[in-house]
Amino acid sequence: MPEERISFPSLPWQPGAHPLERKKQGPLGGATLLRFEPGFADPNWCTNGHAGYVIDGTLRLEFEGTAEEIAAGEGFVIDAGMRHRASNPASAPVVLFLAPRP
Repeated sequence: MPEERISFPSLPWQPGAHPLERKKQGPLGGATLLRFEPGFADPNWCTNGHAGYVIDGTLRLEFEGTAEEIAAGEGFVIDAGMRHRASNPASAPVVLFLAPRP
């Protein structure tokens, strides 16, 4: 039995840390649905570990010295300590599932 079951369809989109970011998250935190509107660009570097899956759109992940584009249907894993930040330079929203990774 899971510690928390999250019905993402029944949760409303909440504001995120950035004006072009929305999120759906269960009460315990952790697993999150994120929506980045066109033009979203996180100015802050993150060093948390993540495992993610892009549901819609194309996510741009910037690392120190390089960048990767992750398309719908693709997943990614970022180790804790690796500096990264996300953006959506496209004309369509990006929706992704994100879970913490130690």
